[in-house]
Amino acid sequence: MRPVRLVSIVFTWVCAAAYLPGAALGQTPRGKFALPAENKSAQPTVQPQMRPVAPPRFRGPEIFFCETPGTTCRTTQDTFLIADLRDLYVYVVWPGVIGQHEQTVEFHLPDGTLYSSMKTRFTVGAPVRAFAATTSMAAPNVVAPVPPAPHLVADANKVHTGGGIPSLLTVSRGDTTVLAVLPVGGTYISQRNMTGAWIVRVLLDGRIALQSGFTLTPRPDAEKAAKEKEEGR
Repeated sequence: MRPVRLVSIVFTWVCAAAYLPGAALGQTPRGKFALPAENKSAQPTVQPQMRPVAPPRFRGPEIFFCETPGTTCRTTQDTFLIADLRDLYVYVVWPGVIGQHEQTVEFHLPDGTLYSSMKTRFTVGAPVRAFAATTSMAAPNVVAPVPPAPHLVADANKVHTGGGIPSLLTVSRGDTTVLAVLPVGGTYISQRNMTGAWIVRVLLDGRIALQSGFTLTPRPDAEKAAKEKEEGR
């Protein structure tokens, strides 16, 4: 009987050891099971943060005035002595404009009256014939509007030889630029001393694109004479 009782006691002790709290928690008599080394050193992956990319800044049309032809004169000058000005060169810059367009430059007197209007047709990025062919194929049943009289619209893409201004279409600081010339010397402007702040309105394809202005100043002696004449009244 003693061997049987001894076996029973051993069996009971083994079963009790199997259900001890340490065993249920996966522990050994010496302590908890050690975690694998690779899990100890594992760190959460940090995702790199992407900086938001700012959209490209839109640049609208610009205008600048010169006393001489050539875009190298590009400055912010907008005041000119009427007696020394033969022609006023007006450059309109069109950043990012492509295709065929019509530019209109309106010159208004200081009192707001329209003095003159200049229309210029220009093409950027495609020949005129290719542009016309593409338009007719895209809408074969659409009747195109009657173009204005050719002598009223200057062709900026036409190249002139023999001196003077070679073309009304040029480039300033990498952007397409169209030139308009306002004669001053020997015209009503100088003969009638039309000084003051002029207004310039620029339209692209019939829509207003920008408005600017320039100032024509009289000679100091003429200004003094006019002032004395006024005071004499």
